[in-house]
Amino acid sequence: MRAALVVFGKECVDNLRDRRALSTALLLPLLGPFSLWLMFVAVADAHDKQTSPKVPVQGRDHAPRMVEALERDGLVIVDAPPDPTAAVKRGDVDLVVVIPATFGEDLRAGRPAAVELVVDGSRQSAAVTVGRVRGALTSWSQRTGALRLLARGVDPAVVQPLQLAVHDVGSPQGRAALLLASVPLFLLLSCFLGGTYVAIDATAGERERGSLEALLLNPVSAGSLVAGKLGATLVFSLVGVVVAAAGFVVAARVLPFAEAGFALALPPATAVWLVILLVPMALLGAAVQVFVGTLSRSFKTAQAAISFVSLVPAIPGALLAVFPQEPTVGLLACPSVGHALLMDRLLRGEPIEANSVVVVVVGVVAVAGALAASTVRLFGPRLLAGR
Repeated sequence: MRAALVVFGKECVDNLRDRRALSTALLLPLLGPFSLWLMFVAVADAHDKQTSPKVPVQGRDHAPRMVEALERDGLVIVDAPPDPTAAVKRGDVDLVVVIPATFGEDLRAGRPAAVELVVDGSRQSAAVTVGRVRGALTSWSQRTGALRLLARGVDPAVVQPLQLAVHDVGSPQGRAALLLASVPLFLLLSCFLGGTYVAIDATAGERERGSLEALLLNPVSAGSLVAGKLGATLVFSLVGVVVAAAGFVVAARVLPFAEAGFALALPPATAVWLVILLVPMALLGAAVQVFVGTLSRSFKTAQAAISFVSLVPAIPGALLAVFPQEPTVGLLACPSVGHALLMDRLLRGEPIEANSVVVVVVGVVAVAGALAASTVRLFGPRLLAGR
């Protein structure tokens, strides 16, 4: 144990003096909070377009009452450009509402009054505004139709056989978790990013410099060497996780999500539980990186291999964000998948059963232990011979 602590201290001190190791542990995990900021900008822009979009209208004088009704619905009516088609194609405006001169005459005669929407269906960025305007026009059309029926002594309910009511039972925290779907993904990546440079330098780096063979000649067991290097990698990985979690907490507090219609919050207590939950995953990440680094003969080879391996835990998180699954014993026991499921429940404010945590921890620790044991076997005569 004392030898393992000596190796652990040496690796930590060496990497604390290395700017590359510190930048990997402190800066790369901040990519997650930065991505949350980018998503907030996109969501806020979409929210602004949906709540009070600017709608260019050509021929607004032909339908003053309809234009007033659209303004009451929250639309901001502005003058249309001289050439609506060209303006929409260039992307200057999302759409243009064109009201012909015959609108009022057709409406008074009881005929369908034509209104043209000039849109570009290939522009996804305009879809929110187009849907908002189309819904407002449809609503005005239905109200006008109902008034016509009443004028003829017909109950408007006759032509409305279905009255749909949507009851959303989701909590505000659960709806806000949709925006925080990237948090588990980036926290899982942080388990691998923080200790990447430490693992490479402690294995393939020392092997390339020739210092690993000299270390193996000392009367220290292979288990102590692996434990020390694994512990140092784990510490830097956990630093990356803490930095990422703290960044998400700050982002959730600083960014004005309420203005974008989200009651989003990431309390520090939840962040602490996320970090605690990720300790076994950080151990697995350290075990994988030390194992791959030991197999590699050069720093560049280890860097390429570990960079690829570090992306593996992101795949289940990305799939679960697109295809949500209910936690089962099989999924919980699968490394990375189980953590993604439990973190999603934490972010939604839902309770987590102790049995689920045990299954996740046992599954991850078992794989980490197997990798650590394999690494110990590699630290032997074969590694000393340079094979």
